[in-house]
Amino acid sequence: MLNTITNSPYLILLSALILFITSGYETIHTLNDFTLSTHHGILVFSIIQIIKVIPEIMHGLQEIEDADEIMEKRLSN
Repeated sequence: MLNTITNSPYLILLSALILFITSGYETIHTLNDFTLSTHHGILVFSIIQIIKVIPEIMHGLQEIEDADEIMEKRLSN
């Protein structure tokens, strides 16, 4: 049960978006410093996580669309 929750692509996407927003906010406010800091690494990590989870979500949406088509065919017959 816990493994299912922690490997959920939607949870990963949500956490990556939160990291992206918060680290992006911090990065924008420190543009004048020209130093490499932790929030830059978190920003890169969040972008990688978002890119990694997009195919999984697209695959799930495709399966939902396929299931809808099958249900429409069964209901029309």
